[in-house]
Amino acid sequence: MNAKRLVTVLFTNIKLCFLEILTNKARTFITSLGIFLGVTSLLVNLAFVRAMDENIRKNMERIGGLNLLTLKTVEPVTVEEKVFFQRSPGLTIKDGEVLVCENENITGIIKEKDLRWQYITLEGNHGGGHLKAVDTNYINIYNYRIGKGRSFTRFDFEGRKPVCIIGPRLVERLWEKSGDPIGKNLTVKSLTFEIVGILDSEGMRSRRDMECLIPYSVYEKKIGGKGGKVDELALILSKIDNITQVEEYIEDRIQTLHRGVKDVETETNADKIKEMKSASAGIQILLWAIAGISLLVGGISIMNIMFATIGDRIREIGIRKALGAKKLDIFIQFIIEAILVCSVGGSPGIITGTLITLVPPGTFPFNPQLTISDYSLAFGFTVLSGFISGFVPALKAAQMQPIEALRY
Repeated sequence: MNAKRLVTVLFTNIKLCFLEILTNKARTFITSLGIFLGVTSLLVNLAFVRAMDENIRKNMERIGGLNLLTLKTVEPVTVEEKVFFQRSPGLTIKDGEVLVCENENITGIIKEKDLRWQYITLEGNHGGGHLKAVDTNYINIYNYRIGKGRSFTRFDFEGRKPVCIIGPRLVERLWEKSGDPIGKNLTVKSLTFEIVGILDSEGMRSRRDMECLIPYSVYEKKIGGKGGKVDELALILSKIDNITQVEEYIEDRIQTLHRGVKDVETETNADKIKEMKSASAGIQILLWAIAGISLLVGGISIMNIMFATIGDRIREIGIRKALGAKKLDIFIQFIIEAILVCSVGGSPGIITGTLITLVPPGTFPFNPQLTISDYSLAFGFTVLSGFISGFVPALKAAQMQPIEALRY
């Protein structure tokens, strides 16, 4: 078939298909509902999958990436364990400093003390906030972003200056005046801190937006005492390819430092990320299954209608063949019709699926988003569904004999 005849055949078949669709509007609309739901659910699926992947990436930043290892204290269960655990001095910052000095794979420690929810006062206004004592490593590793003002400096830590950085939602609760509270003093745990920075907002449900960060050196001097016990201690690793050996070393060395008491366990961020991805994978499988079933049901409906359409148009097929139409002409006609019927449902499905990205930020735990490739995939599924669902009916129509078809 030369190019000129192919164009003529396609143009003629498209006109016949549009005529058939416009003649049976109600049937076409009902038939295409399955594809409409399938394409809509497909785009919603893609939007949420991409949002969950982005959420995992942000969570990786919040937990410091893969090269962190966390030491956690283990609580005794039995009475015997409680007595035995009293031999241990407990987990301290000094333990981390010893590990850094002795093992070249451990490059640093992250000093952090979670002081939990505290009563905070600012310019006569009162409210609760999440108080944390942190060091420079903590700010950098966990990717804290400053929206206004500045971050902590080396002089803040070395000079043990009473300064703080607060979250934007905490500002909204405690600051009712115009402008921002940079340079103002707030009171927490009977101590006064100067506000030097405001964190960049991370969304309505972010815990960081309610945090109040103070230098760890200030905590050591005025609240906790230097070298005090900690519940958790994060270590920065130089590489992760030998992380199993490093874990074993840390566990054995800590047990030795704690007089034979195994009251500390290790946890890597790689384990946390695997857990996040496993939870995300389960949701993704469910969403893909819903989209796949919807498209399958829509395809079956279109195939069923195409068979019925061919049964109603046997005489038309016979006349076309008697006038010189080839098998390929008939095949192309019904394939195009199936694809157009799918497009009747797929096009509004693409528009409806896009609406999920227009919801106000904060409606969902993460923000759904779509790309050009997602729309291309949705359009491709629409065309593919039409081709697959129309292939067998079109083949059946193409193989009809003109004499037998003209009897109807």
